[in-house]
Amino acid sequence: MSEEREFDVIIVGGGPAGITAGIRCSSHNLSTLLLEARKLGGQLTQLYPTKYVLDYSSHPDIRAGYLADLMVHHAREKGVRMAEGAQVRRIEPSKDGFIVTAGADRYGAKAVILAIGMGVFEPMRLGVEGEGRFEDKGVSYAVPNLEIYRGLKVLVVGGGDTAIENAIGLSQVARVTLAHRRDSFRATEANVSILKRSLVQVLYDTEVTGITGDERAKRAALRDVRTGLATEIDVDAVIVNIGFAPDLSLVKNLRVRNDGRHILVEDMGMGTNVPGIFACGDIVDYAGKARLIQPAAAEGVLATEGAHRHIAERRSRLASE
Repeated sequence: MSEEREFDVIIVGGGPAGITAGIRCSSHNLSTLLLEARKLGGQLTQLYPTKYVLDYSSHPDIRAGYLADLMVHHAREKGVRMAEGAQVRRIEPSKDGFIVTAGADRYGAKAVILAIGMGVFEPMRLGVEGEGRFEDKGVSYAVPNLEIYRGLKVLVVGGGDTAIENAIGLSQVARVTLAHRRDSFRATEANVSILKRSLVQVLYDTEVTGITGDERAKRAALRDVRTGLATEIDVDAVIVNIGFAPDLSLVKNLRVRNDGRHILVEDMGMGTNVPGIFACGDIVDYAGKARLIQPAAAEGVLATEGAHRHIAERRSRLASE
């Protein structure tokens, strides 16, 4: 049975940006609903809950999953209404603002904050032979628990912070090789420095060309991109961390301005070109953007301030008519 309810603000996405926006909405006494397609906490809980976050203020090191739990608890203590497993399928304009559809439920909102990360975390794939066959049979795109890799030979593929952090973490329990198709990393200097001091074997200028095995992945075919030399290594697991495919399906019918991969915001209030639609977190892009937890949370606050002003101005206009 469908239900329809009215809110001042609906937040789409339950990662750090969305949860922080919800907490800030409560400070403004805005009636708020947060809808998360999977599990509250976003990437912190869904992709790397056991990984340590090392740069979040007030916590020198903290497990990502525990940090997410603290954020969710804070939001609940503030009275933020949140729903897991509520994937938003459509957002459409209405006379009073917007109608947000999640499953059979329809909700009204005066403003919408999009904190959708990279959608529902559809990982970018290598596109090589054997990858699809061995998905969930040795090939995966996240590290939900380090212990399941204890004693295994693990190949991590990628050159960003996620790949490096997963490789470093896995090296505590497994024999890890990191393959990166370039000769330098696109990660923070701190992570690269830790990597160089770790037990991870790093293969620069190396791409994966195939994965073979029987019931599970057993070998990975590699190629040196400079020389073309082909080699193979034994593996028990392959972790692919080369990014996520963006999901902009929610904003297409709204004609929210984007560059094909990210929503483009118009101002420091995180407003888009569509009045009443705000965005924050990994899905947003602007000059100087940093895709880290702290700026995502800050953007959640800024988006809420923008939404609060929008609602206040709208109420003032209606009162004067």
